[in-house]
Amino acid sequence: MGDSNVVFDRTIQLMQDRLNLTSVNQKVISGNLANLNTPGYAAKETSFEEVLRESLEQTRPRLTLSDPKHVDPGDARAAMGSIDLVETGPVDLDSEMMKLSRNSMEYQFIVTMLNKKFTMMKHAIGEGGL
Repeated sequence: MGDSNVVFDRTIQLMQDRLNLTSVNQKVISGNLANLNTPGYAAKETSFEEVLRESLEQTRPRLTLSDPKHVDPGDARAAMGSIDLVETGPVDLDSEMMKLSRNSMEYQFIVTMLNKKFTMMKHAIGEGGL
């Protein structure tokens, strides 16, 4: 990341990654809803979120990367590139609408937090030296 680290800290990077994930989730949920009445269609969901949650909750030691193709569990950007979709069975309208609502609220929350972060930065730049 280089010089941009001075201005855009890890928090902003994590929020950006999370916004990217909510965008992927939005597309998957929309696809499920669009195929609600398609015979034989199996609902899909991203597996990245569950894998990330499990890796954060593990108390075991970190894995050793022995191959350049391995994804570092600490590197969210690399892991985002390898999001897998898993089939979960028939599309359930109520479940998909709940996922859509949760995803939308999460997106709005992150955008609000980003706005607050940028407002704080603007305030620090404008009045921080006084």
